[in-house]
Amino acid sequence: MPTLICCAAMTALLVLLMSDSSGHDAFPSLGSLPMLDGSRTRSISAENPTGEPGKGGMAVPDPSEDKPAASARAADDLGQGWKVRPFLRVNAGETATLMDVDGPGVIQHIWMVEGLSRAHVLRFYWDNEQTPSIEVPAPDFFAVGHEMFARVNSLAVIANPQNALNCYWPMPFRQHCRVTLTNEAASDLELLAYQITYAETPVPENAGTLHAQWRRAETGEENPYVIVDGIRGEGRYVGTFLAWTQRSRGWFGEGEIKFYMDGDTEFPTICGTGTEDYFCGSYGFPESYTTAYVGTTLAGDHEAEPPQYWSLYRWHIPDPVCFGFDLRVTIQALGWGADGKYARLSDDIASVAYWYQREPHAPFPPLPNLAERRPLWKQSAQVEGALEGEALEVLACTGGEAKPQDLAFLTGGWSGDAHLFWLNASVGDTLDIAIPVEADGTYALEARMTRAFDYAIVQLHLDGKPLGEPIDLYHDGPLPTDRVDLGEHTLSTGKHVLGVKIIGSNEQAKPLHGFGLDYVLLTPAER
Repeated sequence: MPTLICCAAMTALLVLLMSDSSGHDAFPSLGSLPMLDGSRTRSISAENPTGEPGKGGMAVPDPSEDKPAASARAADDLGQGWKVRPFLRVNAGETATLMDVDGPGVIQHIWMVEGLSRAHVLRFYWDNEQTPSIEVPAPDFFAVGHEMFARVNSLAVIANPQNALNCYWPMPFRQHCRVTLTNEAASDLELLAYQITYAETPVPENAGTLHAQWRRAETGEENPYVIVDGIRGEGRYVGTFLAWTQRSRGWFGEGEIKFYMDGDTEFPTICGTGTEDYFCGSYGFPESYTTAYVGTTLAGDHEAEPPQYWSLYRWHIPDPVCFGFDLRVTIQALGWGADGKYARLSDDIASVAYWYQREPHAPFPPLPNLAERRPLWKQSAQVEGALEGEALEVLACTGGEAKPQDLAFLTGGWSGDAHLFWLNASVGDTLDIAIPVEADGTYALEARMTRAFDYAIVQLHLDGKPLGEPIDLYHDGPLPTDRVDLGEHTLSTGKHVLGVKIIGSNEQAKPLHGFGLDYVLLTPAER
């Protein structure tokens, strides 16, 4: 009986703590779920962009759309109400408004699929502010670092295969909420899937608004690394995510995290004892783990050849760092030297800091440009001298459509992070691509293509002559082929034609007969 009384008392206390003075349950917990308080749930998606009652699934098929989102034509025969507009398309350089509603309310859950690219930037604006309170590349906001997917199974964030991003941070707003996604990539984002669920409910007077800020630096130039600085006002620091690139062999996690708050100058109020200690591990990170509050989800091997990639999160949910008027957070990049003493490290760190505070917030530093946000493994992906497939001229296409496709969200290392994508072709269709030759000569011809579960068996031609045997491009997941040797050819100055013919598909492949050309390489033959 005493145990039952204790549990009931704890449930009542939870309900009291999580409700405002009117009894509204602004921030539901397991213990408060039975409480009926007059709140109303709304959900915003491409199928109901305003979230208004009775307005979901109203889109009508429009075959005349110039640039439709992915699968837009799949419902043409079924009509209104049958998954006509499940996704958004965000063209290169454009900003899509995902949510634009009046308050008061609390965002309770976000689900998103956007391709895991730091070219896609999320911004959240609370209560008609002019500068965002959240400004983070989309995958990093959901604790996915380096544009490399890894499962996250925590209370605040969940990342499920293959790239389903979920956020459960409660996000209150009073007058208004606006959420945008900007596509800074060179190619269109044809599939943005999302759902933002929020409650129309009063917000307690003492509730802060969520803030999140992305930073990146080389620790050879900035050590300690600054996770966040310049926070002004009362608040609670609630989370750290680090995408850490280790650039030298050996253990990297001896550095201390430090919280300078409320007037601290040279020395902090809170000083950690080591990187693995802060992420609640011990004696290094011998394996990956993902728990309610802490995790190392993309676990490298500190003894392996660098670079090694780590994704680390720590959510201060039961233990928020509360500050009165200012906050700065740093972490040291510190390892072991050959002499058995600590050594400063020259690593690459990107981070997201999460905190709640009273508005207004201090201005954020400018978000680094796209080139400065790219993961280290992508910065040298361009193959020298390559004729990039996505930049080549399409001369003719007998079926389907050939166009550039951004592959920055994949980890295979395509040259230029893109390829020429031929889709919706049929057996027997052909594609002609212009190959420019700058000078007469004999050249070794190589090409790299894409393999995937729905790609075709193709026959390549040069100026109408077959190039070797047919090539089977089936693979159970997307990745580039090795360089394919297409022989030596004597070519004159001018435009030559690389032909591609769909001749079938692997019996294991989904028969959509896809094709992707990463690049063509012409190298003068040695004589």
